[in-house]
Amino acid sequence: MCEPAFACLEGRIIMSNEVDSDLFKPRMPDVDFPAKLEDIFEKARNAAAAEATPAKDKNRNVVVVTPGRMVMLHPCPAPGTMNPQAVESVEKLMPSKTRRNVAVIAYTELKALRADVVKTIPFYGLLTGLAYIGHAVWVFEGHSSALAAGCREADLLIADCEMVPFLTSDWMRTTSSVMRRALIFAHDRATFSLRRLYPGAATP
Repeated sequence: MCEPAFACLEGRIIMSNEVDSDLFKPRMPDVDFPAKLEDIFEKARNAAAAEATPAKDKNRNVVVVTPGRMVMLHPCPAPGTMNPQAVESVEKLMPSKTRRNVAVIAYTELKALRADVVKTIPFYGLLTGLAYIGHAVWVFEGHSSALAAGCREADLLIADCEMVPFLTSDWMRTTSSVMRRALIFAHDRATFSLRRLYPGAATP
């Protein structure tokens, strides 16, 4: 059960009979401008790190901050239930020996997330895997008003390549200035791979 400050985004897919063909098309959504935006992202980081999860609930969560600035918890599979090959693949990408804070810029329109989280964020499986093995993962849309708050204390930033055109021209400078360890990658939907944008070009 979630705390009152949060909402749960169930693992199941909720589909309506009529889905707008553009529902999952990435774009910069309209966002709210709460007075305490930093506090909202602090709650998101804490939830991603499992500090806000009840002790009896051992499941970790991928945390999504919606454009309306609601913090949503999407539970990972129960410990020990994820495919071992998938776990091994994620461990090779980012070993759990050193736990990292991973900020993610992706399309987070609430209606789309509730309809189909995987269609909304095609690399959601990767994010779930990272959270499952112990990394703190939170997702937001990358609006200019939230770039600093959304990436503060992150060790790694992954941006959906389809969202990059909607970000401000100085987004990498803004985000890298508040990150603990400024590593920025773009996720390429076509190849389902990560391309390092900052600093330089390499693999994670």
